[in-house]
Amino acid sequence: MTQGVKFHRIEANTVYRLATGEITWDILNENEKRTIAWNPDFFKAIDNSTANIVPVIAFNRFIDYIRKGKVTFEESYYYQDIGQRIQNIEVSKDESYLTPEILEQLSEGTFQVDTNFLRNLSTSDIEASDDEVPSSWTNLSDILKEVSLYVRTDNSSWFYEHQQLFKMQTDDLFSMEYSEVEFAEQLYNSIGFLGRNFRYRDSDNFMNLKYFIQRYISDATLRLELKFLHRCIEHFTNRKIEGVVIDTMGVDAKIKSILSTYHGRYHTIGFSDLRAVAIDMTPIFSGVCRSTDSEAMNIVEIIDEVKEICGEDVHIYTGNGHTTTKISAGMAYLSHGVIAAGRFHYELDKNLGQKKLSKLKRNIVLLNKIGKLLRTEPTLGRVFAMKKHIYVDGLNIRKMTEDLGYLILKNVSRTGMPIDEICDAVERSNHLKKKARIIEGTRTRVEPDQAELLLKSGELILCIVGLYHLIKGWKGPSSPINFSDVRLALPA
Repeated sequence: MTQGVKFHRIEANTVYRLATGEITWDILNENEKRTIAWNPDFFKAIDNSTANIVPVIAFNRFIDYIRKGKVTFEESYYYQDIGQRIQNIEVSKDESYLTPEILEQLSEGTFQVDTNFLRNLSTSDIEASDDEVPSSWTNLSDILKEVSLYVRTDNSSWFYEHQQLFKMQTDDLFSMEYSEVEFAEQLYNSIGFLGRNFRYRDSDNFMNLKYFIQRYISDATLRLELKFLHRCIEHFTNRKIEGVVIDTMGVDAKIKSILSTYHGRYHTIGFSDLRAVAIDMTPIFSGVCRSTDSEAMNIVEIIDEVKEICGEDVHIYTGNGHTTTKISAGMAYLSHGVIAAGRFHYELDKNLGQKKLSKLKRNIVLLNKIGKLLRTEPTLGRVFAMKKHIYVDGLNIRKMTEDLGYLILKNVSRTGMPIDEICDAVERSNHLKKKARIIEGTRTRVEPDQAELLLKSGELILCIVGLYHLIKGWKGPSSPINFSDVRLALPA
């Protein structure tokens, strides 16, 4: 019955046997009884007359142990034994971000955090006042055509890379049925359709996109196009992205039922849009965040995609307290060498303690193995963050990662990051994305697993408009990523 089940602690096995009736309460010693009832008065009451409720209590405790990682299953992904996989990993110095010297600096509080990336912080409003009327309007459809041509001209391998991606996604069974010009036109029209939250029935032109979207538009396709757009923007600005801001905003769903998910933080029936933007508010990442998740739980996947698009210059991320937790700070640094900085919802004035520091110093190689596994398989970051206990040879490596994260956050807290200004800037960017998706008040009609395409397309529209303004020689005091002179939809 326990085949494929691994008990990482003796008390987990005891609780399981109690829940299944293999053993009874009266044969347990005092220490074993405390695994069920921590309060001495409680287990004395059980001794006297209520031993029949022990299997129910044990069952609840067993479920809690599964959630926290004290019990794992061979056939499960989210409840697998990650510790065993980490133990079998080989890691070299070139693949390691944590060194004895860096750990020493972190423990002494002398670790240097480069905040030069803040020089690009957007402090002005993204858009002009609603009372200001531009000298001329530009339709988004015209912008899509011009930017599409520019991107293809600036990236000679544009069509080849899209062809290779399509072949890979279809296991080389199909070839692309469009020429470069046709594919570019369909792709950018699809981005304009998805990113503005339209319905197919809103226009005959949109109906013609249905086949193309179903066959060619995927998360990987949009991510590749975002990479091309970033290359073009970088050529104009001559500026590498070094730091990113991570935030979420609530997205309301169009279809509501008794099975719909209520998002407690945003009070919406739907999900949240998890975003990463550069300090100058250039969009980089967007995805659906579960109502039960925080930004921090998905940090490894976010940083992995950010580095894929922006390159290895990204070395710091910031955001609100939901983003910069101890476990996320530890995972981000071990997996990608990225420092966490932001608001902190707990005090960071206490020392870690000599015993914990000694444990970290003895296990630097093991910590770097954690980083390599998360870097190789970013989706495990969420699995790692969900647990409280992950064991390698009886050592709780999850707690060690959290302790490392505490040291990182403690060092960063001394730098005086302008968190309020950063959060104000990203809120302005969030407002701009809502404006791009203004149709039906930004309500999303699709299921969360399909909503990713809509959210990413919204980011692409922001980048496309920003690049268009740069092409035209933008001189305004505000960011080129704005809709001050862009007509997103033609008035009826």
